[in-house]
Parts: sequence; C-alpha cells; structure tokens
Amino acid sequence: MRVGWDARLVNESYPWMEKQIVHQPKLAPWQDAFKDSLLNIGVSPYNGFTYDHIYRTKVGGTIFDRFGHRHTVAELLASTDPEMLTVLVYATVQKVLFDKSVGSGQRQ
Repeated sequence: MRVGWDARLVNESYPWMEKQIVHQPKLAPWQDAFKDSLLNIGVSPYNGFTYDHIYRTKVGGTIFDRFGHRHTVAELLASTDPEMLTVLVYATVQKVLFDKSVGSGQRQ
C-alpha cells in the first residue's frame, strides 16, 4: 500500500492540532527584552502571537501550557479513531500500543 500526504487535509488539520496541544507562551523578561531589541534594530513589523509561519518578529506557540505541563502529539491519539489511523513515520517500530482503558487508572 502506498501512502501519501493530502496537502489540503494536512493544512485543514493544523487549527485542530494547535487547539489540542499548542498554547500561547508567557514571555520571560529576557524574551520580551529580546523581542523589543529586534524591533529597535528594525526587524519589523511585530506580528504578535501567531501560529503562522511568517517572517519578521512574532511570538509562536509552545507545547507547554500556563501551568508548565508539556503536551505532546501523543495526546492527539485520544481524539482519534484507531481504525481510521494511518501512522506515517520513517523509523523502526517494534509495536504500537493503544490503551483502551483511558481513565481506568490501569497502565499497560
């Protein structure tokens, strides 16, 4: 079976993924100073917070929430139907486990 990317579907998936695992960061004082320094030397415009891949100064998303907890792509699997899932990786995989006991406190 040959599997490929559906560019339209990939682009339509970004907002859903961002809503699930990407957060707006709280800038540390040094990061805010760095941003201001970029603007002072002419690296403009300032595009604010955005998920878009654009040139110039901006604040991008982070996988750490406001409590410092890290969110990973693995969390996206909780919202998927394993029967409809195709995993595309360039890696050696021994097995993929799906824990269907979510919320039961059991680990496999």
